[in-house]
Amino acid sequence: MNQQRASDTDLIGEVLAGNTRSYAILLERYQHMVYTLAVRMLGTPELAEETTQDIFVKAYESLSSFRGDSKFSTWLYRVAYRKILDALAREKRNSGHVVCAAPESIPGQGTETTWLQVSSREKREILLRVLDRLSVEENAVLSLFYLQEQSLKEIGALMDVSPSTVKVRLFRAREKLKGMLEGSPTGKLLKTYE
Repeated sequence: MNQQRASDTDLIGEVLAGNTRSYAILLERYQHMVYTLAVRMLGTPELAEETTQDIFVKAYESLSSFRGDSKFSTWLYRVAYRKILDALAREKRNSGHVVCAAPESIPGQGTETTWLQVSSREKREILLRVLDRLSVEENAVLSLFYLQEQSLKEIGALMDVSPSTVKVRLFRAREKLKGMLEGSPTGKLLKTYE
């Protein structure tokens, strides 16, 4: 069987049978997704890299608990989300503050050169600063839905809540974000770029 084309379920079976190379393929498939979530929630590439490694170690150690009643990516997101919350709590205890990283600090993102792209980058930086003022839960639900393109059902499974609860949290987070943007100099600045 070509391992690169094997399903996640087949690879998991191989890992559980002792083939650790199959886990390397799973890691390769999902490393960017997990890292992106980590950097978005934690704010620094260094902490996100360290946490991503911890997430994949934890996922490997817990792989036998994967029952297959959800997609592997959903299960992995759940593991990642919990480990990221742990890292965030630890970081806040140690430093008292976490700043969100701009998307440009995420590996694999290209350098933007045109004026329109510069303006777009400035908008994102402003938006990320405002997102940093939201609670961890609000930030996470917006990031998972808009940046990671997870469905309400997937986010619900990740956060251990119903999809309807996710929908309410997403609505409230959007409204709070909208209010923060409209009522602040940041919102006026964003409107000047439109």
